[in-house]
Amino acid sequence: MKSPLELKPDYLVCTCMGIMYSEICTAIQEGKNSFLQLSEHLMVGQGCSSCVEEIKEILDNMLNS
Repeated sequence: MKSPLELKPDYLVCTCMGIMYSEICTAIQEGKNSFLQLSEHLMVGQGCSSCVEEIKEILDNMLNS
């Protein structure tokens, strides 16, 4: 069964840095397999931090699917 996150159309995850769901997925597919790596590569979670839990969920779902 697919995660509900995978069923959503592309959407803005990190509003502070303007990072879309598809950009996070692409970075994970390219080998960024930790939140720290995603944060360094895309700068996600470095503003208000409201996206951190969702990014960790996306990462977990992609790595465990």
